[in-house]
Amino acid sequence: MRRILIVALLIHCSSVMQAQQTRLQQTNFKPAQVWLANNGHPINAHGGGVLFHNNKYYWYGEHKIEGKSEAQFADGGIHCYSSTDLINWKDEGLVLSVDYKNPASDIAYGCILERPKVVFNEKNKQFVAYFKLYLAGAGYVTSNVGVAIADKPTGPFIFHHKFHGADSPNGSGDFSMFKDDDGSLYHLTIRKPDKAFVIGKLDSNYYYPEGAYTVCKGIESHTEAPAVIKREGIYHMLGSGSTGWKPNIARYYTAKSILGEWTNQGHPCVGYNTVNSLGVDKNFGSQSSFIVPIHGIKDSFIAMFDIWQPENPITGRYIWLPIDFVEDKMSITWRDSWNLNMFKKTIREK
Repeated sequence: MRRILIVALLIHCSSVMQAQQTRLQQTNFKPAQVWLANNGHPINAHGGGVLFHNNKYYWYGEHKIEGKSEAQFADGGIHCYSSTDLINWKDEGLVLSVDYKNPASDIAYGCILERPKVVFNEKNKQFVAYFKLYLAGAGYVTSNVGVAIADKPTGPFIFHHKFHGADSPNGSGDFSMFKDDDGSLYHLTIRKPDKAFVIGKLDSNYYYPEGAYTVCKGIESHTEAPAVIKREGIYHMLGSGSTGWKPNIARYYTAKSILGEWTNQGHPCVGYNTVNSLGVDKNFGSQSSFIVPIHGIKDSFIAMFDIWQPENPITGRYIWLPIDFVEDKMSITWRDSWNLNMFKKTIREK
């Protein structure tokens, strides 16, 4: 009888877990609404980017600490989530933590660790993470690019080194990484302190800048939060102005070469955020962070934005919207709810 009761209890627990998992399955993107991972907790991956590897997507972002404001050093490291459909995400945990034990560490608690991006280096078979790094207690004058490496996309990532970048003693501000078709990796960033936008190529290990950075003609100064894709030989860059934590209108540029010259295409967004009633003049209340290519569906991309909440960063939400191309230019229209079928429909219509 006892054995029967134990088996019945196990079956019941399994049924409850399956029911909970089914309940958490999501079918649509719902921009600016709370987005739950498979464990029922809100996704904690701010200012991040997405890597596609071996038929799976990995979303890396800033891990914000509960109960801390940005002024109280809310950055705890890099959090990772995995998915096969870009909507339902498995929590893979903290893959790089700030160092709580060694105050002399470059990533000691109290550092500012922002905008992580991860790329895969085929030469070394390494996953390389990059993040904006202000050392603990050093203020905001000098910014570094932190570099960490791992053998697996889910880590653990080990801090490797830092560099200033941007050919400036004060380093780079908000940046992104772009891996071109030939495997070359580029560091795109706003330079401190003059706020010029510059691009530098990294070495074959993806560890350090290979040479001098290029000041990009056509890109306005004070352009930050860059996100780049390449479509039909044209580079498209989404970015923002520089207004601290407050949102501003999006910026959009195109070029035939990654180093420019770039052409200002105005702003690409249409509509308004029905959650907070903010329109394109405030970029739906958000700032760009990354553009995700959808594998298996040609010419399909998702624009990622973050709604920042500096007083309570862990509550910041995400806006993911599909990118349409109208006469070969990006257009990003607000949608309360959508799914990937819209891309398949668009391709059929073409």
